[in-house]
Amino acid sequence: MSKRKKHIQYPKERAILSDVLPYETPITFSNRYLYRFLVDNNIFLNGDKIEFKNEFIGDDLIAFKETLKILFHHEFDVQKENTEYRFRKIPFVYRVTHKEKDFRELALIHPMNQLKLIKFYDDFKESILYSCSISNFSIRKPVEVAKFSFFNDKLHQLNKGDKNDFLELSGREYEDLKTFFSYKKYTNIYKFYEDYRYHRAEKKYNFLFKFDIAKCFDSIYTHSISWAVLGLDTVKENVDVSTKNYSGIFDKFVQYSNYGETNGILIGPEFSRIFAEIILQRIDKTVEEKIKLKGFFNKTDYELYRYVDDYFLFCDDDSLKEEIFKIFKHELKEYKMSFNNSKTIEYKKPIITEITIAKEKINKLFSENPRFSIKEDDKKDGYKEEDKENIEILNHKFSFFFNPDNLITQYKILIKESSVDYKDVLNYSLALLNNIVEKNLVVFEEIYISYKTKIKSKEINDKSDINKLDKIEDSLTSHMVNFIDFVFFIYSVSPRVNSTIKTCHILSKILTFYKLKDKTDNKYIISTNNRNRIFKKILDESSLIIKKNSISEYAQIETFYLLTVIKELDRDFRIPEIRLANFIGYDEEKNEIRDNKLNYFSIVVLLFYFGHSKKYPKLKLNLLKYIENYIKKVPFEKRGKSSELSHLVLDLLACPFIEDIYKIKIYSIYKNYSLKSELFSARKVIYFNKKYGAYWFTKWERFNLAKELEYKKSQEVYS
Repeated sequence: MSKRKKHIQYPKERAILSDVLPYETPITFSNRYLYRFLVDNNIFLNGDKIEFKNEFIGDDLIAFKETLKILFHHEFDVQKENTEYRFRKIPFVYRVTHKEKDFRELALIHPMNQLKLIKFYDDFKESILYSCSISNFSIRKPVEVAKFSFFNDKLHQLNKGDKNDFLELSGREYEDLKTFFSYKKYTNIYKFYEDYRYHRAEKKYNFLFKFDIAKCFDSIYTHSISWAVLGLDTVKENVDVSTKNYSGIFDKFVQYSNYGETNGILIGPEFSRIFAEIILQRIDKTVEEKIKLKGFFNKTDYELYRYVDDYFLFCDDDSLKEEIFKIFKHELKEYKMSFNNSKTIEYKKPIITEITIAKEKINKLFSENPRFSIKEDDKKDGYKEEDKENIEILNHKFSFFFNPDNLITQYKILIKESSVDYKDVLNYSLALLNNIVEKNLVVFEEIYISYKTKIKSKEINDKSDINKLDKIEDSLTSHMVNFIDFVFFIYSVSPRVNSTIKTCHILSKILTFYKLKDKTDNKYIISTNNRNRIFKKILDESSLIIKKNSISEYAQIETFYLLTVIKELDRDFRIPEIRLANFIGYDEEKNEIRDNKLNYFSIVVLLFYFGHSKKYPKLKLNLLKYIENYIKKVPFEKRGKSSELSHLVLDLLACPFIEDIYKIKIYSIYKNYSLKSELFSARKVIYFNKKYGAYWFTKWERFNLAKELEYKKSQEVYS
């Protein structure tokens, strides 16, 4: 048995792989290399002091310590400053599109705070689990530390988690851990909608009442976690005790990750959802107890479910609903929170939401159009007379049908008839289209390549059959061009990060197919003409999105994903320099990038897109100037505390697309030293990074878009 036991090499440091980053980050960005750096050098917190164990000596040790100073900012006199304030850092706060003409602020915390989280989770994981176990309403809560070993036997194959699960579901084993904790029952709110509990409650009760907390994370007062864990009266009567309890330590960690702010918690990291969960668990428990005192019981007189800050109340009695709502209002007020009245919705039997109606219609629509199938010659089913292409070759019949104009019209009609917005069903639609294109291309590839192999080996040499195969390839490409057109049509109406990722996932699968190569001669299997048709379509549609959405303070990551996809095309397919210049805000007259709108993420994605290409010399030169000024504008005393600059400077030092002399300049600006005096030290750090680091947060080279998108898909919080 022991020989079959497999260990996943994810020790306690794995917390920074899963629980500190927002989902909405560039596809080129991750914490995998920081994780490796911590593990390889055994870097850890001993009290408030950073320690490490490695074998570096001489210049390598000096450069390593200097790198730690950039990464963690612990370069100050401990006697003059309370060591506790080492962790008071400035998060990198950036904006993403949330609603029409609205945005959501997300945060990337400082590496020093990430190191602190590793220790906090390791010290208090049992306390966290207990505090998240008291609510009978919560359907998304941590229940155990995720396993990181498994037996590679038949049972493991049965228990192995679905790679699409974002969370580690309790009771399953995983080869790829995605969260530090395992979560009970629902990895995504839409799985609850499809579950028997939801359907049973629909049958049992006459009313469904949906409500949520207004600006939940923004409203949370960090000290309230101690109120939830220890009790409000206890904390107010004995403040010192609360600061020494794990809840007080969690409070301080969340504060210092947000530069000492106590009003509101950072949005994006999983640890923030856990922080909120602990508070909401206590509110749930208190509410349930007060409802019991009124003579009503959960699962008997009513059923109440909570997914993060979204509530679902099923009941029969309107007066009971009002009573529960009143109790909730009172308890939330105790924690300085309130309901979002504008999003409170009531449904009566038959309980079916507008979104459910729309989804059913979308399922039916997509089952008819687009239509694509391959059948063996003796199987007649699956074909319809109106199919535009119906090509027979030897043992198979290929059928293609796509009416893009009709599909667009029908899609718009069902949106209108269902009384939903595009954004409500966009991700669902894209997920369906992703499944359709994947299934179709897998089937096509298997059969098509078998025919191409037979032609190559002269098993098939009939000119008519060879011409038919060429026609099939042309028809597939026309089908895919229409498919891409429709995908961009629905995506462009309401682009958000999540829908952008799903769109890129579809494009990546199409690109992977069109870039297939014959293993024997390493030549493309698909013809150059058809490959170029696909490349041009993707470039044209992506360029339109980029042209339409010039860069702003809160619409960057969405469009920068498309740049990453475009880089996957052949070198001849690139955005014209003038269009890219307009997008990033380049001023031709002043010869500079204006408005200070580019941030860390947009800077590194642009450098990644430029790469070694000679197509954008003017833009690249101005971007490098912009970076210098961007760092200079941050006061020196805040540079080391800034999460954004820590990430940016380290990524620049590792970037293979800029010269070492520029890296030395950036290092000197960041350190506020003269270029001459820091030349030697800077070279040591740059050499050290080349020798040992390779990457920090951005994967500059050997980038696999399809693989990274699969990894990103597995992290998805909301679909």
